[in-house]
Amino acid sequence: MRFCSKSSLKLTSCCMAMSLITTIMAASNGGSSEFDSIFQEDMLFFANDLSLSMPPNQPPSKSPSSAPTPICHDQKDFLARIGGVTIRCYSIQNEANRIKYCNLKRMNRTTRERQPIKYFCPEACAFDCSPTEAPSKSPSEPPTKSPTDVPTKFPTKVPSETPSQPPTNRPTDSPTKPPTGAPTEAPSQSPSEPPTKSPTDVPTKFPTKVPSETPSQPPTNRPTDSPTKPQTGEPTEAPSQSPSEPPTKSPTDVPTKFPTEVPSETPTNRPTGSPTNSPTESPSEMPSSSPTPLCHDIGTFAFSVGGISYRCDSIQTQVDIDQFCNLPRRYSGGPLLPIKYFCPEACEFDCAPTHSPSEYPTQNPSQDPSESPSEPTFICEALATKNYAEYEEKVKEIYRTVSGQNAFDGTDPDRMDALNFILDEGLCVDPPRMIQRYISALFYYSTEGETWEESVDWVSPKHECDWNGIECNDDLIITRINRDDNTLRGTLAFELCDLPLLNRLDLDSNQIGGSIPDDIGRCQNLVSYDLDSNNLTGSIPESIFNIQGLRSIDLDTNNLTGTLSRKFGNLVDLSYLSLFRNQFRGTIPVRMSLLKNLRKCSLLVLYT
Repeated sequence: MRFCSKSSLKLTSCCMAMSLITTIMAASNGGSSEFDSIFQEDMLFFANDLSLSMPPNQPPSKSPSSAPTPICHDQKDFLARIGGVTIRCYSIQNEANRIKYCNLKRMNRTTRERQPIKYFCPEACAFDCSPTEAPSKSPSEPPTKSPTDVPTKFPTKVPSETPSQPPTNRPTDSPTKPPTGAPTEAPSQSPSEPPTKSPTDVPTKFPTKVPSETPSQPPTNRPTDSPTKPQTGEPTEAPSQSPSEPPTKSPTDVPTKFPTEVPSETPTNRPTGSPTNSPTESPSEMPSSSPTPLCHDIGTFAFSVGGISYRCDSIQTQVDIDQFCNLPRRYSGGPLLPIKYFCPEACEFDCAPTHSPSEYPTQNPSQDPSESPSEPTFICEALATKNYAEYEEKVKEIYRTVSGQNAFDGTDPDRMDALNFILDEGLCVDPPRMIQRYISALFYYSTEGETWEESVDWVSPKHECDWNGIECNDDLIITRINRDDNTLRGTLAFELCDLPLLNRLDLDSNQIGGSIPDDIGRCQNLVSYDLDSNNLTGSIPESIFNIQGLRSIDLDTNNLTGTLSRKFGNLVDLSYLSLFRNQFRGTIPVRMSLLKNLRKCSLLVLYT
């Protein structure tokens, strides 16, 4: 029991266990071979558990092999401790065990390397450990002494003593010594030094650095990088990648990929399909079919969503691309375009030149004229304008009457977006209709329509009466806006009262903030004002009591403050009033007793 001579608690336990085994062996029938096998397995278990090695039966090899020789039978003496459980090869009995154990690595006591368990238990792990018929992906060190039946995928670093059969499909990194006796069926990828004295049957993929003494048969399908000396008798089928010096006297059938430094004496038979990457020194006789697009993010471009400013470099994830890249925005007073046109790299937008005209105009005009001229004028008879500049100024003049003189000075993005929406579609109708469509678009932008839960047809080419949630009379004049429970944010535009026949505004259960517009009293046809369950602040404007026909006010569950005005008594047609869950103070005005038509009133829970 020399193995148990060290004194420690763990070793003492080990020795006690082995002593017990020895006693049992002595009591057995002389020690059967089966019992001996079990004893040896248990001894190896103790050795593995204590990270000790049993004395080897044979001396180790002087140098380890580069790759272990696989064993094609399970090792009876292998065991491993995994999660406090002892695992032997025969413990791996089903597919679940194979998935769980066979790729776990354990120490190979012979090579002192960690290997997957499947190398110790190939039968239990259903691991094919027989030698492969095909070569390994990388060469061995040193090379094999006899060739493989199939050539290696990559050449060996040292050539084999005898050639492989069949020959390799690709040449070695360096030429063989001595050279082959017969020429190869296909040319080498790189030319030999010096060139061959007789031509190959097939031309080389790349030209030789020194020309061959006799030409190859048949001729090459593509031109050489530099012109031959002397010149060829016939023109090539395709042009050279770089222009010759001087240019050819007769044109090629296909235009060159890059322009020549000196123009050809005669033009090519057909024009180029797309514009060149850089302009020619002198303009071409015919313009390109489409302008070259801008393929890089515009560093100075910025846009706002939900009151937060972003730039191209803010778009970093697929979620950002989905959220921002198709939102319409402007840059430097240009047309309204999706953000991906200003941030093509961030939006992963393919801005390569197309063979057909682009859907949207380029941000900067092309240097060459277009195939057909732009329309010289923009005539709008309804507004009495004769060109686009007059039209734009007239539209701004109309909208300043409802939004104020400073509405379009660049400080109010919502009103600028609504204006640009009208200008981009070139709406040409009478001023009342112009105002109605502008206010409809402004309502969308001021309540952050991009984030609405549902926004079918809004700010689309359809008539605003067809936008979901807008109701109109037979004359296509808006009478109701209904956007209940639709994640509206932002604030209410005071211009809503410039919709002359608006009688119902239903916007409850949203997240609208700000205050009730002070001039709400201009909505003289308003019958129902429903904005409960929002984030409104401030007090109820006094002007609301001038709306004589108002029948329903629903403002509960907001953050309204102040006191209730005695003017509530003026709303004699009021039948519904709900103001609870706000922060009002004071007392209920006595004049509210004049509201004879009131059927439901929720007030008292708000008073303190």
